[in-house]
Amino acid sequence: MPDNRIGGAQVANHAMLLSCQNRDRLRPVGYLIALGGLLSTACVASLNQTPTVRTEPLCPFEGTEMILAVQAETPAPDLLQSVAAVIAARVHELGVSPTAVFLNEAGQIQVQLPEETDIEQATQLLNSQGELTFRAQKASADSATLNLLLQEGAAAAVTNDADSETLKANILQLFEAPQIRSGDVNEATVPVSTSSRSPEIWLEFSEAGAQAFADLTRDMAGTGRAIGLFLDDELLSAPTVDVRYAETGILGGQAVISGNFSEIEAETIAAQIRSGAFPAPTAVVSLQTVVLDEACEVISSDRL
Repeated sequence: MPDNRIGGAQVANHAMLLSCQNRDRLRPVGYLIALGGLLSTACVASLNQTPTVRTEPLCPFEGTEMILAVQAETPAPDLLQSVAAVIAARVHELGVSPTAVFLNEAGQIQVQLPEETDIEQATQLLNSQGELTFRAQKASADSATLNLLLQEGAAAAVTNDADSETLKANILQLFEAPQIRSGDVNEATVPVSTSSRSPEIWLEFSEAGAQAFADLTRDMAGTGRAIGLFLDDELLSAPTVDVRYAETGILGGQAVISGNFSEIEAETIAAQIRSGAFPAPTAVVSLQTVVLDEACEVISSDRL
């Protein structure tokens, strides 16, 4: 059994994950470990320069076309460009070529992906805001209530009858506003593992993020209250912090999220963290295979 700890404190039942394979169900996962500066730099790979947002599609082209819309009544041009830049960064994470990201005449963001793209993974990567947050459990929140909600989520994952939005809201209200966000993380990687353990997500904080993490773990150390780690307001893990960190917090600016991830789930979450969260809610509104000629005229198309 894995040792579910942060700074040496047992996590017990405080651990849940929203499955990337079925995003409306919760299931149990593992733990968050703070490394306190022990993360090997060999495990942190720098990203290549991400592609820019184009002004026109690739032509000729044969592959998948995805259209995403910003969920706002009349999104400003600057907002559209900001969302498109995040999408371009995430498309880069797929490691396929050629690709294109551009704004179409309808004010939507259009993405071209080659035939070899794993479309399920691409949809998971692009159809989620991808905001990572660390939140302190409220002093007034009963840990027994949190445990009960987590047990309900685990049971619902088995019986397939969870009201996921209600469950998510009930868990979220037990935690404070975010103290750490995706923007406080410089790197998120999934090192190659030679063991049989599930993949891990290795985090390296920015200078400000490292200080915020030290402050948060100092304030929570020895209280018995959890630190909630959320992705898009869905609880990934909720470890407690050992009392020995009550004076300084956990230093070093690095941490590992470890749990019952598949390789694709871990890589998708890490890619979302690396590329940053969308500045506004965004959703896939169209997905189709398409063949374009050199003049960008549609030769054939088929909705997926």
